[in-house]
Amino acid sequence: MPYTLPRRLLLGVILTAVVVGAGAALLSRSDAQPPGADPKAAPKATNPGPNDHTMFGGTPDRNMVNLVAKAVPEKFNLDSPADVLWKIDLGSKAYGGPVVAGGRIYVGTNNARPRNKRDIAKNADGEEEPLDRGILMCFDEKKGEFLWQMVWDKLPSGQVNDWPHEGVCSTPVVEGDRVYLTSNRCTVVCLDAKGLKDGNDGSKTEKYQTPTDGDVIWEYDMIGELKVFPHNMTSTCPLIVGDLIYVTTANGVDEGHFNIPSPDAPSFVALNKNTGQLVWAKNYPGRDIMHGQWSNPTYAEIDGVKQVIFPGGDGWLYGLVPETGEIIWKFDCNPKDGVYELGGAGTRNDFIATPVVYDSKVYIAVGQDPEHTDGIGRLWCISPKGKKGDISDELLAGKKKDDAGREVGIGKPNPNTGKVWSYGGEEKRPFSVRDFRFGRTMCTACIVDDVLYLGELPGYMHVFDAKTGEHKWQYDTKTAMWGSCYYVDGKVMLGNDNGDLYVWKHEKNQPVIEELDPNAKDQKEARAFRLRQRAEIEKRFLLAKVEFDAPIRSTPVVANGVLYVMTEKTLFAVRAGRKN
Repeated sequence: MPYTLPRRLLLGVILTAVVVGAGAALLSRSDAQPPGADPKAAPKATNPGPNDHTMFGGTPDRNMVNLVAKAVPEKFNLDSPADVLWKIDLGSKAYGGPVVAGGRIYVGTNNARPRNKRDIAKNADGEEEPLDRGILMCFDEKKGEFLWQMVWDKLPSGQVNDWPHEGVCSTPVVEGDRVYLTSNRCTVVCLDAKGLKDGNDGSKTEKYQTPTDGDVIWEYDMIGELKVFPHNMTSTCPLIVGDLIYVTTANGVDEGHFNIPSPDAPSFVALNKNTGQLVWAKNYPGRDIMHGQWSNPTYAEIDGVKQVIFPGGDGWLYGLVPETGEIIWKFDCNPKDGVYELGGAGTRNDFIATPVVYDSKVYIAVGQDPEHTDGIGRLWCISPKGKKGDISDELLAGKKKDDAGREVGIGKPNPNTGKVWSYGGEEKRPFSVRDFRFGRTMCTACIVDDVLYLGELPGYMHVFDAKTGEHKWQYDTKTAMWGSCYYVDGKVMLGNDNGDLYVWKHEKNQPVIEELDPNAKDQKEARAFRLRQRAEIEKRFLLAKVEFDAPIRSTPVVANGVLYVMTEKTLFAVRAGRKN
């Protein structure tokens, strides 16, 4: 299906990428006690309050589910004060957040609508225009009033490391009065939640130090310290477990897209959240990075084994020991004969989505930079329980030449596999509108009552049985989809590039509504059947479609009785706690 994806828009809802390669000593001395590590038992996961939304996904398992909020409206009028508490202008691109914690809201955006005159300059024609900056904005939760912002200059190396006008793409994580995120400059940052209004409590090296500027407690430079080469943008959403903060680096290829300038730089990093000191760094993807690394880490305790799960730029998923970064298990999320190609024709992918842990299983779907357009993808359900080492579906048995003369792998069954089920591959049934069953995705799974909701890049929403992988139904929203499905109060919400917010009714016992008619004799009959099935889905499940005036490339969230919907330009606070 046709849709337009401006270059580098991958950066936002993607929300990923952070820390990278330590010195050779740190990367090689995996048996040694890492500096700053807690010698005690593995740290416990953070436990956010029941009403705040403190991180990407809401909890360390990253499942896009809110089981607390009630009376969330499915229909509302964006022009009615009875429905909308407030709305506030952001930049022209907004991908990071929103996060709601401690009476404040945090959003990553750009400087297209400057809050400070110093961030405006005259161009060559003498006209004033905003300077290109990365911005984290902080607002008052109740009134939507602007409180402070953290402003970062762009990297001097330009678009290969810091794409123009994308701003800050990381969704922060908040603990107490500390805000953690990654900046567009490939730094991991700890900020004071109150900004500089209550004085400078941290490094005192901030470039801007007015009362409405951000207060840096510490900032770790991954380019300077770890030789990371971020491809286009650093955007990871940090994960905190105990005293450690985990990030995926943006380490990737150069502008030519074939050479990796820093193959020894790490892809996965852990820092001490209190000091910013490096604890460990791992470069497991190494020279096998396909493009960039923009996904996010997830925490789980599976069968008593604590683990941080990182998606790698090589298409492998890694379960690591939280304290040391050592591999517990790894899983190749691509077929062994898969080939990575720029431009959408390839059959090997990396990750934009974030792994979700549900019922001791890991769910993730593969994808690519949306600039590469649509292509064949796959959704995986993995059980690492009791497993170690390579738990992929297949093992590499050798190499061969494919029909195009390319060297590809030969797979053989893995007796140690952790695969539970997968969905995807070629679509060979007649009269299908696509030649594959599941496309690439940037969306993170939403799982409730053993029902899995997941969108894909070209605009399809899918519904699965999370235990068996049975495909229940799919719905084409007819435009690109970056954000994830979000469950709350018996509803599933999902936005798209048209600015449409779909609100679906959740049912525990989902019917199978097949899109393809097995008895169709021609394309006309097949199309008529698809339209009837689409109408059946809308009649049974679609509660509302609310139209916003800009693309929705983030995930809606509910916190403290308010529904927050962030478009690329505006943050809306919709009143909840009452019936339609």
